[in-house]
Amino acid sequence: MNMDMDNSDKSSIFFGMVYHFHQPVDNRVDVIEDNFKKSYEPLIDEIFKHPKVKTTLHISGNLLEWFLDHKPEFIKKIKIMANRGQIEIIGGGYYEPIFSIIPNRDRNAQIEKLTSLIKKEFGLDVKGAWLSERVWEPNYPSFLSDLGLKYVIVDDNHFRSTGITEEETFYTHITEDQGKTLRIFPINEKIRYLAPWKPTFMTFDYLKSVTDEKGDRFILMISDAEKMGAWATTHQICYIDGKGHQEGDMGKPFIPAFFEQIIKNEWVKSITLSEYMVQFPAKGLIYLPAASYDKMEEWVLPTPIRKKFEKIRKELKDNPKKEDEYLFLKGGFWRYFLVKYPESNNMHKKMLHVRNKLLTLENQSLQVSSALPYKPRIDEAWDEIYKAQCNDCYWHGLFGGVYLQFLRFSVYSHLINAERIIDSLNSDVSLVSENYISILPMDFNKDSKTDIIIESDKLNVYLDPSNGGTIFELDYKPKSYNLLNTLTRWPEAYHEDEEIESDTVMIDRYRKSMLRARFFNQDVTLNQLERDQYAELGNFIDGDFNVVRNEKDGQTAMINLEFNGEVKDPDSEEIIPCKLTKEIVILESQIDITIKGEFVKVPKKEEILKRIIENVSMGIDLPFFFNGDPEKFQWKSNQVLFLDNVKNSLIEPFEFMGYQLQAYDEIYDLHLEFQISNESKIDKETIKISKFPIITYAFTDEGYKEIYQGITIIPRFKLKKEFEYHITISIN
Repeated sequence: MNMDMDNSDKSSIFFGMVYHFHQPVDNRVDVIEDNFKKSYEPLIDEIFKHPKVKTTLHISGNLLEWFLDHKPEFIKKIKIMANRGQIEIIGGGYYEPIFSIIPNRDRNAQIEKLTSLIKKEFGLDVKGAWLSERVWEPNYPSFLSDLGLKYVIVDDNHFRSTGITEEETFYTHITEDQGKTLRIFPINEKIRYLAPWKPTFMTFDYLKSVTDEKGDRFILMISDAEKMGAWATTHQICYIDGKGHQEGDMGKPFIPAFFEQIIKNEWVKSITLSEYMVQFPAKGLIYLPAASYDKMEEWVLPTPIRKKFEKIRKELKDNPKKEDEYLFLKGGFWRYFLVKYPESNNMHKKMLHVRNKLLTLENQSLQVSSALPYKPRIDEAWDEIYKAQCNDCYWHGLFGGVYLQFLRFSVYSHLINAERIIDSLNSDVSLVSENYISILPMDFNKDSKTDIIIESDKLNVYLDPSNGGTIFELDYKPKSYNLLNTLTRWPEAYHEDEEIESDTVMIDRYRKSMLRARFFNQDVTLNQLERDQYAELGNFIDGDFNVVRNEKDGQTAMINLEFNGEVKDPDSEEIIPCKLTKEIVILESQIDITIKGEFVKVPKKEEILKRIIENVSMGIDLPFFFNGDPEKFQWKSNQVLFLDNVKNSLIEPFEFMGYQLQAYDEIYDLHLEFQISNESKIDKETIKISKFPIITYAFTDEGYKEIYQGITIIPRFKLKKEFEYHITISIN
C-alpha cells in the first residue's frame, strides 16, 4: 500500500474519468428516483465539491429530459461545473440506440437531437460520441465525423485482436472510414474492475506503475453512474462515512477519497478527453474490428457455444502462460442477439416496417401543397420510432434486457403509437378512409420466407406460415397494445449453475406463438403441457403451411393455410397422413379461426387410425400477454363457478371442461375473450381448456428472478376421421 506516492522520478500520467447516466425509455419512475437518490445526486454533489477534478459526463437524452423536468438543483450544479470548465458532456444517440441496427437517417437524427439539447442547456459544444454498450462497427467514423464528432470511447477489448500491446492502450489512436477520421480512447479494464470495489490506493498504485517521464500517457476510467451508488452495497461504500474500505481509506467513502487522491497526487493530471486531444496527437492509425465489451461478446453466443466459450475464456485468462492465446480470443457479434432471441428480431423488424410506412407518408405529404401543417405530427411519429430504438430490451446478459417484459411493451407501444399517427395522417394526406384493412405478403422477419401482415385501423395480425402457420404478433391499436408480447422460455447457459434447481427451469421447444397445433396422448397432464415435456405425435407444430387463399372484402380479411402432415400412433409408432387447414378471418376487433382436419385412409391401417382417434388429442396454442400487474389479472368462464365471487388468479395453472374464457387486464381496462366450439354444438363437453403462465428464469442485475412473460391457453380437442373446430378471439 502506497498512499503518499513518491514523485521524485518526475513521471506522470493523464487521467480521465467518464460517468455514464442512463435509464431505459419508460423505466419505472420509482427505479429512476431510487437511482437518483443513491447514485446520481451524491455523485454530482461530490464532483461539484472537488472543482480541481475534471470529469466527462454522458447522460442519455430521455434521462436528461427527466432531470430537466424534475431535478432543477441537480441541473444547476452541472451548469455551474460546465461554466467553470470542470466538465465535458459527450453526446450520442438520444434514446441510446445501437447505431449499427438503425438506419443512417435515424442515427443522424438521434445524435443531432442530443447534441442540440446539450448545447441549449449547458452551452457546451459536443465533441465525443457515446457508443451504447460500446458496440463498434468499422463504418462508424464516416457518419460520426460528418456530424462534427471528434472521438469515441471503446474498450481495450476492441484492440486485442489487432495485435496492439497493453502499453499501446495508454495512448489514443485514430481510425478512418471513407477518408473521414475519428479519435479513439481505450477504456482501461483493470481500473474498471478496481473502482469502487477495492480501496482507492489500488487504483493509484496501478496508475503509478504505468507512468513515464515523457508524461503523455492517458488512462481512461469509465463507469456507469449507477455503479457508483445504486449497485448492491455501493451506496454505502461510496458515500457513507465509516462504510468505505477500511484498508488504506480507513472507512472513508470511496468517491470523496478517490477525488482527494487525484488532487493530492500531482503526478496524476486530471483532464477531460477533449483537452487531452488538443494537447496530444494520436499514437497512430488503427482499424478496429466489429466489437463490444468482452462480456457482451460472450452473452451473444448461442447457448451451447457460450458454455464452451466461457470455459475456454476462464482457462486462458487465469493462466499467465496463456496470455498470447487470450489476446486473440474473440467472442460473438452483437447483431446475433437478433437471431438468438426471435422476440428481439420481431421488435427490430417491426421498427423498420413502421418507419418505412412513415417514410412513404412523409414523401407523399411533401407533394401536397399544404404539407406544413402535417410536419409536427410526422415529427411526433418519428420520435415514437426513435424511442423504440432504445437498446436495452434488444439483448440479454447480466441486465434483464429482452426478459424485461415492460421494456418490450414500451417498444411496441411507441411503434403502435407511430402507426396510429400514420393512420390519421394517411386519412388527411391521401384521403384514405380511417377504417381500412390490408393484406401484405412480405419477408417481415428477413429470413427469406414470406410472412403475411394484416393491418387495419383496429388490429395488426402478423402470420408466419412457415413456422406452424402461427400468429406471432397481435396488436390492438386503440390501446397501443401487443397481445403477443410474450417471451419464449429459451435455454440459457446459467441455467446449469449449481445454485439453480434444474426442475424449476422450464424450457420451450418452440416460440410462443398463437395457433401452433400440437398432437399428444390424451393422458398428457397439465404439468407436462406447462413444462413442454410430452411426446409430440404430429409434425404440424412447426410445419411449413401453404397459403392457399388470401383476400379482403370491405372491413374483413381472410387467410387460408394448409399443411399435409402426419400423426403418429403412440403405441406402434406407425403414422397416418393428415391434412390440416386453418382459416383465419380478421374482423374489426375479432379474429374467427376455423381448424379442419382430415385423415387420409391408408389400406390395412384402419386399426392404427382407430387407435389414434381414440387416444390422441389436438391442442391449439393461444398464448397472450397482459402488461399490468399479474396479481390483478382476472379471468372467468361460464363453465367455472367461483365461490364467494372471488376471481381466480389468471396466472395460476388451471384446467376445466368448457368452451369459453374471458381475461381482463384491470390497469389497461382490456378484455380478451376466447369462444371455442366443435362443429357439433351438442358436443362441446369434449373440449378441455388448459391454462398456465409463461414464467422465464433469468439472471438480472437484481439477481436470479422468475419473470412473468404471459399466459398460455390450450384448448384440447378430440379427433375424428374428419374434424372441425372454431375459435373466436374478441378484444375490447
